[in-house]
Amino acid sequence: MTQAEFAQFASREGWWYSGSQEHEWFGSAHTWDTVEGLVVRFYTGGPVPVPFAEVSADEPEMCQRAMADAEAAAVRAFPCFSVADCLDLARGSSGGATVRALNGLAAVVPDRYSRAVGEVVIPALFAPEAMVRSAALRVVRMAAWPEFVRPLAAAALTEPDEEAACLARDIVAGLSGADVLTFLVRPSADKEPTTDTGHRSDDDAQRTAGQGRRSRKPGSAQEIFVWTP
Repeated sequence: MTQAEFAQFASREGWWYSGSQEHEWFGSAHTWDTVEGLVVRFYTGGPVPVPFAEVSADEPEMCQRAMADAEAAAVRAFPCFSVADCLDLARGSSGGATVRALNGLAAVVPDRYSRAVGEVVIPALFAPEAMVRSAALRVVRMAAWPEFVRPLAAAALTEPDEEAACLARDIVAGLSGADVLTFLVRPSADKEPTTDTGHRSDDDAQRTAGQGRRSRKPGSAQEIFVWTP
């Protein structure tokens, strides 16, 4: 998937190009506007090394149909992968295929904690292959879920690559307000309430606005992961 291919698709849909914008997390995005008031951004890759598109609106509650229609058009035009698709690929693969699945997951990771995502990403933080650990770390960074902090802190202590370990420590500090060792030795009263799997339930896992990885309000966009394996 290239920017030129997506631009041709956008032109066929009647969207007009409004230039390039920089996103804090995802890098440069080519941007289109629609008559329904949507903003469509296409990211060619960067911090998340897969191409994907995002459909957003200032008043998403008024534009749900238009957003769904735009997403459906992209799904018809390109091989698009959802969170569930990425998880299925990650579970049934190894090595480079796992990396590609995790990279895709980083692009579409939901705003709220998902146990299914955690069950794939957390073991990958401790995988024997450095490239898999790095891809899992990318998902953790993009998700910014408090539920990832404790396993990430443990991974930071065992990560042999100093650059990756440093990034893991920085993410822990940013999400918990403490360094790795301080976080791990906190008394149990400071721990998040958990389910029997060791993680908070999805219903209890809404992140605060300060922990959000996106500048928009939660729910104001639908993301389309566009990827040709």
